[in-house]
Amino acid sequence: MRLFIAIDVDEEVKKSLKPILSSLSKYRGVKAVEPENVHITLQFLGEVPESKVEVISDRLSRIKIAPFKVKLTNVGFFPNRSRARVVWVGVEGDMLGKLAEEVRREMRKIGYREDKEFIAHATLARIKKTPPDLNKLIEEVEKFKFSGEWMVKEFKLKQSKLTPKGPIYSDVYVYGLEGV
Repeated sequence: MRLFIAIDVDEEVKKSLKPILSSLSKYRGVKAVEPENVHITLQFLGEVPESKVEVISDRLSRIKIAPFKVKLTNVGFFPNRSRARVVWVGVEGDMLGKLAEEVRREMRKIGYREDKEFIAHATLARIKKTPPDLNKLIEEVEKFKFSGEWMVKEFKLKQSKLTPKGPIYSDVYVYGLEGV
């Protein structure tokens, strides 16, 4: 099973992202994320044998953090503006980094290492082939004003099934946030 740990973006906030996702879809070589798939990855685990899923779930169920607010911030690009391969929107919230840190700490205990540093974001699009009008794309998405704030009340262990039309995500386990 291909697994990752994430926070789903609030449904109302997803609706507010539709215009930018639609705009990104117009560019050749750019694959916008389906609105229902927009999420914040806390840690990607990769291919995991089914026999380890319960161990992972047990570790994640030990995380105790109270619900917290997050909000969308600015747009950004990985690895950078001039060589953009991913378009994303930043997310900030006082406890978001703490939750990611706790998830990663629990996963280290059972042998999973972070593949990269946690940068709070939700991917909006992947640039498969650099469009000739990349600068126009960058200017266009940087003009979008994001307003989206929501209360994070849960995080999830999710499965990703890769298909020719794009990934299909499903929830394996859902962990409610509660005070310590």
